[in-house]
Amino acid sequence: MAEKKEVPDGWPLVTGDYEVGDPESCVAISSTGSYFHIEKLPGIAIQGPDKTENIGLEKMITNIISNPNIRFLIVAGAEVPGHISGGSMIALWKNGIDPSSHKIIDTTGAIPFIENLPAEAIERFQKQVEVIDMMGSEDMGALIAKVNELKGRDPGAYPEDPMIVKAGEEEAVGALLAMPLAMPASPYMEVINKAATDICYKSQLIARDQKLSSGLAANAILGMLAGLIVVIVFLLPLIYWALLYGGGT
Repeated sequence: MAEKKEVPDGWPLVTGDYEVGDPESCVAISSTGSYFHIEKLPGIAIQGPDKTENIGLEKMITNIISNPNIRFLIVAGAEVPGHISGGSMIALWKNGIDPSSHKIIDTTGAIPFIENLPAEAIERFQKQVEVIDMMGSEDMGALIAKVNELKGRDPGAYPEDPMIVKAGEEEAVGALLAMPLAMPASPYMEVINKAATDICYKSQLIARDQKLSSGLAANAILGMLAGLIVVIVFLLPLIYWALLYGGGT
């Protein structure tokens, strides 16, 4: 039987929209933008939606690394438009974060910045679990089959003790860890405003090009009609003369 470890009192340590099953299970599920029900997914440690690519990921990672028994994270369900939380979680596990900007590497999420977890927590998450990409799937049969497969591969608890995240250097958060409800937008407002300005400018360019193209096409047609009229007017005397004198010979 796979070796298990005790989890910290009060686990999961971070509150959220999730359901808890067996803390000794090796499988957790992120349903991203969908809602599953744990009674339909027996034998898992925890499951719930993850709708943001920053705070949502931080909460999920915190609860996973504080339970060494969790060795697999299934990312399934519908992707969250704009946030791309499922894709961001997969990218974080594969690529980590940029050490200077704290941005998840190689993701298209809107604000994929991990600001409240130290680098050690990200590294622990990457080492402790294998992320299973089932994005887009809401098929309970397929999910249950994958859960059973992963339970059959259970390598046992991660060899290190539960990792309790601390905020900053000294303040121990532990079981009372409190995450902010939303990322402060002020550090990124300049970037957001610039992006909005660029989008507006490009939209204006596209509209201008469309108007220009439409105007050129209309002018070309009018030019052709005008030319045809001029030719007809020019030829009318010749046609009349040819009919008048040609018919008399």
